[in-house]
Amino acid sequence: MPTEQETTTLASRLEDLLHGDDVSEAVELLASIHPADQADLYIHLDPEARVALLALLSSDGLAQLLGHLDEDLRQEMVDGMPRAALAPVLDRAESDIAVDILRLLPPAEAARVLSNMSTAPQITPLLGHADESAGGLMTRGYVALHKEMTVAQAMTFLRLSRPLAEEAYYLYVLDADNRLQGVVNLRQLIVSNPQTRIEDVMTADVIAVTAGTDQEEVARLLQHYRLRALPVTDENRVLSGIITADDVIDVITEEATEDMYRLAGLDVEASVLSPVKRSLRRRVPWLVVNLMTAFISALTVSAFESTISQVALLAAFMPVIAGHGGNTGTQVSTLVVRGIALGEVTSRDAARIVGKEVAFGLVHGVIVGSLTAVLALILSGNLWLAGVVFGAMIGNVMVAGIFGAIIPLGLRAIKMDPALASAIWLTTFTDVVGFLMLLGAGALLVSKLA
Repeated sequence: MPTEQETTTLASRLEDLLHGDDVSEAVELLASIHPADQADLYIHLDPEARVALLALLSSDGLAQLLGHLDEDLRQEMVDGMPRAALAPVLDRAESDIAVDILRLLPPAEAARVLSNMSTAPQITPLLGHADESAGGLMTRGYVALHKEMTVAQAMTFLRLSRPLAEEAYYLYVLDADNRLQGVVNLRQLIVSNPQTRIEDVMTADVIAVTAGTDQEEVARLLQHYRLRALPVTDENRVLSGIITADDVIDVITEEATEDMYRLAGLDVEASVLSPVKRSLRRRVPWLVVNLMTAFISALTVSAFESTISQVALLAAFMPVIAGHGGNTGTQVSTLVVRGIALGEVTSRDAARIVGKEVAFGLVHGVIVGSLTAVLALILSGNLWLAGVVFGAMIGNVMVAGIFGAIIPLGLRAIKMDPALASAIWLTTFTDVVGFLMLLGAGALLVSKLA
């Protein structure tokens, strides 16, 4: 895999060749580069060079390149291709990639391209499945055997059909109605006696999913059972397709990115390289929500205006207490969201998690509260002020831990993504509670603090 510097240098050289009169050297250079590395080069090229590069690639080359680009770049690439040229490219692409591309097109254009595809009978059924489901991930390419076949017959069948590597790691045993009866991995086939029947070497207890299974659950099953592929069946165990491990690697990356983005209140399709118009549409709504929640904090503080005017030093500790509570809660929220994503945490664990965070918050609060109280004592020389800061820090850290656990678990309970802007809601609670504890105690004891 080339380094970033090597990719940049190679992209510069390729640009020069593509802008020149003789592009034969550019063709040779592209032929020597893996499609994944071609995708990295494509990102670094200027718009004119990108168009020239696409013109040099065959339908097979374009299909492989599409498989390694993200959605925004796929959209850009497809927008620049004549629709008549798109059908043969999608015929050579993996079926799940072809489905993704067709979904990027307006319905009328997608229907026109599909009608010109020789693989339309295989692709059309896949279009009916949700994009983030097992049906949306699966490919129709798999090797099917019958249990009455011998190992020798199965090996002969493989030599004649010459399936792709990712399609042949598992061989699926089907009956006459295409119902899944078992699975044989390629190693079992190679080491078995040629006259042994497939029924005697297959594993009958096959882990499978239905087309409606969420892609996150698919990724969890493949990871948990260390599988290379997962069959997708209907309710009658009729095999519809398979999901390969390389597809799930993309899912794991996508789900991790989605959780990270949603914790920060970002749209899952946001990108630092997106056009300004698209960034405004995807980022501004949650930022406005964040602003509205900040207004709540401002209103809370404004209610204690007279207290702050009498004990101005309280204002110095407001960001300390609110900020540390927010950081503590974000830690908890991140751990809970990750635990939910990995299937380690369920709603049944809520009481246990909250109890643990109360205990953690008490101990942690005493430590950081003591440090903050020492600073307050040094700055004011007032033991009462130090005590107020100490109590507010303990209380806010404990509240942060509780809400850091409750918010994602609550979102999950109402069938919403637990990462959905958890940080935004959490910081609102910690800010308001922190201010109420600090300024409320200050108002009650103002005569001893002034």
